[in-house]
Amino acid sequence: MKAGPIVAVFALLAAAACTDEKQEPLTASSASQAGYAERYPESLGAARGRFGEMEAEAKRGGQEFQSYPDQLNDPSWPDYLIVVEKADEDGRSSAYVERLEEVKHVETFFEEEKGKIAQKVGGAAQYAAKQKGCDVDAYGATTAALDKAVEKQLEERLRAYSDAQRYIEEHEEELGKPNIEKIQDQADDISYASYLVHVGVKETKAEIETMVNEASDVEKTLDKTIEESKKVADDPKASPEKKKRAQENASKAEASKNRIQSEVQQAQQVLKELDQRMDQLKKEYDEALKQLKDKIEQKGEGKPAAEAKPEAA
Repeated sequence: MKAGPIVAVFALLAAAACTDEKQEPLTASSASQAGYAERYPESLGAARGRFGEMEAEAKRGGQEFQSYPDQLNDPSWPDYLIVVEKADEDGRSSAYVERLEEVKHVETFFEEEKGKIAQKVGGAAQYAAKQKGCDVDAYGATTAALDKAVEKQLEERLRAYSDAQRYIEEHEEELGKPNIEKIQDQADDISYASYLVHVGVKETKAEIETMVNEASDVEKTLDKTIEESKKVADDPKASPEKKKRAQENASKAEASKNRIQSEVQQAQQVLKELDQRMDQLKKEYDEALKQLKDKIEQKGEGKPAAEAKPEAA
């Protein structure tokens, strides 16, 4: 039996397995779209600022870890340690991260649109109260209730994907009922800090890199927008309204183009140091988490966790 063909097949399979091919992106760049190009400088600056905000949030979160055990009244420390470990794992779990980012998008939307939403909901409640002859401030009460309801509902949606929160519910007695709300909040904060360090800052860095690479195409789009808009503005056959709109579009495009180089240069400068900053952030987070675990273990020396206890005969 000849081994040549078999060897060749295995060689091909090995070569295919070792090929590091990058998958094609599922979406195309928006650099050719005028609206995106006009918003590009602002969006790039926002992404750069968002990295700094995430970095600062993660640092603050880690600095607070050491105070967590002292906020509790004699829980089962081994079970509390398990909560901490699960909360850290949640922050990098795909399902939890997907829900967390969804919640953050909704929070951003609600914060930006809260005034208009509250005005419509509160106005409707005030009108209904007036129709029934009630002289009450339904607007203020409704607005406050709406704000609280959205916050609570988003919290519940996120916690439904948290393994740490599930463990807390299942071990309420061991952790101590008076401690539960505090431990739930602490688990949320640990998961979020873990997400920022392991996922959030990396995604933001990738976003900045992508946008910097689009700069040339964005400039071409803005040049095209300026040229086409000026043609319409100078067209004697165009209506006054169309001319005005074209002039506004040309002005927006010119203003955006004038900002691109400055924003790109700042982003490029930031990118040079992001890897080092991310490494330092992870180092600080890991150390803060280790110190928290050490403190918990010292408090719970010799006490087994509930899930490790032998079943009663």
